[in-house]
Amino acid sequence: MNLDEVLALAAERDYTPLERARARRARRQIQQAYAHAVTAGRDLVVDVDPHDPLNTDADEAARIARAAQLAKLGTITWISATGEISWSDEMSLILGCAPGTIRPSTDLLFDLVHPEDAPGVRRTIHSAWREQTVKETTYRVVRPGGTTRYVHCYIEVLIDRFDQPHGIIGTGQDVTDLELARQERDRLARRCETARTELISRDPATGLLTRPRFADEVGRTQRGGSGALLVVAAEPLNLPTSGLDHAAQDRLAAAIAGVVKNVARRTAVCGLVGPGEFGVLLQNTTMASATTIAESIIDSLRGHSFVIGQDRERVRLDAWGGLVRYHDGDDTSSFDLLVDAESAWRQAKRQRVALTVLRQPARPEDRQETCRSRIQAAIAGNSFTLYAQPILDLSLNQITRQEILLRVLDGTGQPVPPSAFLDVAERVDEIWPIDRWVIDHTMELIAHGPRTSHYQVNVSGRSLGDPHLLEHVHDVVKRHTIDPSQVTFEITETALIGNLTQAMDFACGIRDIGCRLALDDFGSGYGTFTYLKYFPIDLVKIDGDFINKIEESRPDQVIVRSFVDMCRGLGIQTAAEFVESEATLRLLRDYGVDFAQGYAVGKPTPVGNPHRALLGSAEIETTARATALG
Repeated sequence: MNLDEVLALAAERDYTPLERARARRARRQIQQAYAHAVTAGRDLVVDVDPHDPLNTDADEAARIARAAQLAKLGTITWISATGEISWSDEMSLILGCAPGTIRPSTDLLFDLVHPEDAPGVRRTIHSAWREQTVKETTYRVVRPGGTTRYVHCYIEVLIDRFDQPHGIIGTGQDVTDLELARQERDRLARRCETARTELISRDPATGLLTRPRFADEVGRTQRGGSGALLVVAAEPLNLPTSGLDHAAQDRLAAAIAGVVKNVARRTAVCGLVGPGEFGVLLQNTTMASATTIAESIIDSLRGHSFVIGQDRERVRLDAWGGLVRYHDGDDTSSFDLLVDAESAWRQAKRQRVALTVLRQPARPEDRQETCRSRIQAAIAGNSFTLYAQPILDLSLNQITRQEILLRVLDGTGQPVPPSAFLDVAERVDEIWPIDRWVIDHTMELIAHGPRTSHYQVNVSGRSLGDPHLLEHVHDVVKRHTIDPSQVTFEITETALIGNLTQAMDFACGIRDIGCRLALDDFGSGYGTFTYLKYFPIDLVKIDGDFINKIEESRPDQVIVRSFVDMCRGLGIQTAAEFVESEATLRLLRDYGVDFAQGYAVGKPTPVGNPHRALLGSAEIETTARATALG
């Protein structure tokens, strides 16, 4: 009988679904056996015993076992009438047992299957028996020595000559290497989807580098040669009669940034280093060339007329510059250069000149004294004001808290964000007087506010090392007869904590007074998990970098969920910053975040008058916003 006759004979009958399943199984096994034989270099004519494919007298279990042996697979056979189970020598090796050294049993088999996978294996076996069809499953085996291997198994029902099921045979293969490779491919695919390609480094209004990223660029270029750093400050000479709304302020800042970038050299790196302060890094240039560029930028800003506002009114600017030279090999840090350039433009403003040029960085002691004098003058001149931003309790859908925020008054008396100012204060150890000013004025405000609200006050991590801080808090709370349970102190800049013992003493002392303790910007600094473990923390505020794009960012979603689960397990509440949409609020509520803060809840508003009651509801005005111009 030739092949055509065999095919014609096969075409004359209708096959049952079970027979078709057997045929598919046979095809897979033949393909596997052939691939293994080719890989091993065997002579297929000699090594493979030919069988008549139409011979139905052979035992099906024996034929499957023989095929598995050829393909280097292991088999497990179970007979329903006797409950007997057996497995091949190959399966013994897969299970981590020497052939012939153990007595096969169902209990032993499932003792070797990983506990997490055993229920799934049982379900697959029951499904194959019930449906009388072939099933596949991959599970882990924990060998007697403790090592784990992955096994892929085909589970088939054995049918007797009366077409009745009488047992099960499983054909298994050690697929550990394949499974680990698949898991690694999946991990790499997830990582490609979730990893950010770059740090958040640009100001959204101007497109310029933020102060930290600009400082990084300054530090990088310092190692590559000489150059100059320019900081230009711009202030409006006149404002439209209707003032500048938030969008107009952003447009003005973007327009100023455009002028700076156009006049600067194409290779110059530009950044927004403070409210209304623009940095220009001029690499590998002479001082004469840098001075010419600086003067051109200042002249362009002073001579330009900016069309701003709904009424298209024109705004003129005044501008000053500070230029400092740096050389390859200087031990001056990028922060020091920024401070020198900022001090230089302020000197130019005081002396009523356009530009102050420093041909070398200032001496460290002079720089420190200049910074301290500036900070002390701001404190003595009461050049600060306080804002309050509402915080929403997501479970109650009600505003129950306010965060008290510091603003620095600039030369025109306008409040600006304090980040650059506080950065300088922390580095020259002048942050404690500022924190004390905030605590004193906040407690006075709270004393005149509603007793039903809760207030959160920021304290720098560096101030925790001051031995008088805890005593000062105790005295001011007692002096104003404030209920201490109304106050939560937020520790900021935990990386600046220099003495953990003193910090722990403050944390425990604050709790003894009756106040609560929070960690600000959780997830952005160093060692925050240590503080969760050892400090009596009541609340963590998840850093806004994880929140503001969370709807479209899978990594942020994964991280925030893990933060919430971890804190809930530790008995710590969570708050999210930078919440700017209703969709974000809904997502955070689903994740179990306790509090939300951001423009979707309410914007910061001034509360500089201690006799003006702090509101404890959604009636807080929403008119203030930090912009690139302050």
